[in-house]
Amino acid sequence: MHATPTNAADAQAPQTTTPHEIRLFGYRLHPRTGKEVIDEVAAAVAQSRRLVMANLNLHGMAMMFDSPAMARLLAQPDATVMIDSMPILFAANMLGHSLPSEKRTTSLDFYDDMFRLGVERGWRFGYVGATEETLQRGLQTLRDRFPGLDIDGRNGFFDIADTAPGSLRSQIDAWLIDRSHDVVIVGMGMPRQEQWISLVQEKVPTRVFLPTGAYLDYQVGVQKPTPRWVGQIGMEWSYRLLQSPRRLGYRYLVEPFLLGRKLLTKRHPQADLLGDKA
Repeated sequence: MHATPTNAADAQAPQTTTPHEIRLFGYRLHPRTGKEVIDEVAAAVAQSRRLVMANLNLHGMAMMFDSPAMARLLAQPDATVMIDSMPILFAANMLGHSLPSEKRTTSLDFYDDMFRLGVERGWRFGYVGATEETLQRGLQTLRDRFPGLDIDGRNGFFDIADTAPGSLRSQIDAWLIDRSHDVVIVGMGMPRQEQWISLVQEKVPTRVFLPTGAYLDYQVGVQKPTPRWVGQIGMEWSYRLLQSPRRLGYRYLVEPFLLGRKLLTKRHPQADLLGDKA
């Protein structure tokens, strides 16, 4: 791990206070604006401490029932869990939390500004995920958009549990140790990306992990991003469903009802992890 940065820009990085945390249906959440996310990332990089800047939507809530590793990761004290779903924001407000729409945060709300700040401060970015073709096209797109951006990556097609010498997983571990990234973006989909972070986080010197889904797919046009106004009125799910009905039909039309049943009939996946407050 490299030493704590000493240049003036990093030395003046914003300091974060105790995160504002809420509980919703037993899940731990930290409402953040895009600017607040960047401030938190900058503080973690400046202090050379680990931060998992995660996000949660209804799909992630459902996934936790079958992924103890994801439930543990998002319950860690060094994990911040952004709200990545207007239905979750609506539910929080119905239950009295009074959150503005800006507290629903996605990669579109802060990645560009984060990359600009990273160029200013000389941060090293890594990306793990996507196919090799999408990865290389996406990384070049980002380098073109943000001149001076220090970013490299590895595709997401490897066995996350195979640490045998010479395995792709072990090669990625070695790359992460050698590069000592300030920020690693992980785009492998829920819950796989969270499971991989939980396996590797103690073995590598990465400061900030950002699980992010299909970010590079949107950058290169493999998937079409939802118009911002559609997301702001809580209809992103319907737009995405119309774009990919076969792939997303179960997630949007069936899974929410199964999630409701699980919440009513099963022990909450974060109950023991959060001191049985869930």
